[in-house]
Amino acid sequence: MNKPQSALLAGITAILLGITLTFAFAPYGIFPLAVLAPAGLLALWLKASPKKAFWLGYGFGAGLFGSGVYWVYTSIHVFGSVPVPLAILITVGFIAIISFYPALTGYCLNRFFPATTKEKLIFAFPAIWVFLEWMRSLLFSGFPWLLLGYSQTHSPLKGYAPLFSVYGVSLALTMSSGLLVYAFMHKKKNLTSSLLALLLIWLAGGLLSYIPWTIAKGKPLTVSLVQGNIPQTIKWSPEHLQVSLERYLDLTKPLLGKSNIVIWPEAAIPIPLQYAQSFINDLNEKAEASGTALILGIPIRKLDTGSYYNAVITLGKDKGVYTKRHLVPFGEYTPLYSLLANTLKFMDIPMADMTPGRVNQAPLTIAETNILPSICYEIAFPDLTRSPEKAIGLLLVITNDAWFGNSNAEPQHLQMAAMRAIEFNKPLLFVSNDGITAIIHPDGKIAQSIPQREIAVLNGSVQPMYGITPWLKNGMDPVLFLFIIFIGMAVIANKKASRAH
Repeated sequence: MNKPQSALLAGITAILLGITLTFAFAPYGIFPLAVLAPAGLLALWLKASPKKAFWLGYGFGAGLFGSGVYWVYTSIHVFGSVPVPLAILITVGFIAIISFYPALTGYCLNRFFPATTKEKLIFAFPAIWVFLEWMRSLLFSGFPWLLLGYSQTHSPLKGYAPLFSVYGVSLALTMSSGLLVYAFMHKKKNLTSSLLALLLIWLAGGLLSYIPWTIAKGKPLTVSLVQGNIPQTIKWSPEHLQVSLERYLDLTKPLLGKSNIVIWPEAAIPIPLQYAQSFINDLNEKAEASGTALILGIPIRKLDTGSYYNAVITLGKDKGVYTKRHLVPFGEYTPLYSLLANTLKFMDIPMADMTPGRVNQAPLTIAETNILPSICYEIAFPDLTRSPEKAIGLLLVITNDAWFGNSNAEPQHLQMAAMRAIEFNKPLLFVSNDGITAIIHPDGKIAQSIPQREIAVLNGSVQPMYGITPWLKNGMDPVLFLFIIFIGMAVIANKKASRAH
């Protein structure tokens, strides 16, 4: 096979490996693929120059994100009213940009560690991969979707999450990939030791998952999660406002006095709080009279600027407000609005001029239980949701995933929420307008759920858990320390190998 044919085959293989990795995540959950796909890519990189490794990584990223976040098109075109050509252009452009992260991983690995040493495979590769995953979560508003570790909510490796968050799980996965490649490269010499190290990583993760990082305290709370299933096509329509209000009210009335907490999803009331005051006052009276607390999503208009907060409010005996801190670019706000306003004025996205809430906000308190809320996309960010507050008893996510259409985004979103439950070792309530609505155990397992696109109420019970895990206490510091150690070991090994040749 000549060089052009070989390069083409390698490129196609890289793309297929990226597509394969998508099946490690929800809804498929074939979690071993999160070891095998990166291992295949690493094997391709070892035969490539830094430049070729860059393009192989880019192909891998295009395959992964093209098959994993294709639903961006649905959000932009179907619900953002963007014409098909421009929606395709934006979606392709977005995938093209985030594909640079695996491309940079390949380039940096082969540029700075040209010698194929054991340390390059087992330490440098994981450190660079996970560092760039972290950067992807932070830079340019951040996009932490499909971080490698999210695929392991049902595998033994989830035991690393309470110590190092999802990044620690990604580190364990990529170390496993490196060990696998090293074992096949040196079948006779190091096969046994590599496989034993691989077994140790997975066994340690499984044992860590049995550690009770938090303890139960207080009585279990009865909860009712209301899934109104209001279609996105009519959700923000003034003509259908009464449909939304009546549906949620009808579903809630039988629950008053029976559940401790009734929860409605994000923007369940699709008009600003100031314009729905009479409806809210009536709801509050019902909540106070019944002894049932009500949590719901509603926009709040800022009187001074006319912009809006995406908010959660609590009604009943305990009052509280949380405003969304991390907004979705082009969905809830427009970056560089003064420059792009004329270009994007045809995009009919409701509430697209929102303002982020304060960084530090108090948890919601109901029945002496502190609840840490997140709205929609926020739950995807490990650093954003991390809280060292010991007195938080459970986590809450309210969302409107109807923006994603009938795609893999909804189960992927739920899987990220499950990883947050594991990191906190606390129960999590996930309340969606059109599904999936679920109650998640502290170990990330789905305790109860109701299907998508159904009008339904999920009734259940949750036990508040108190205490903090090492991740909540220490944050990224231990992970960054591991990065430094891993890179240092790889640098030393690379220098020794270079001198030997």
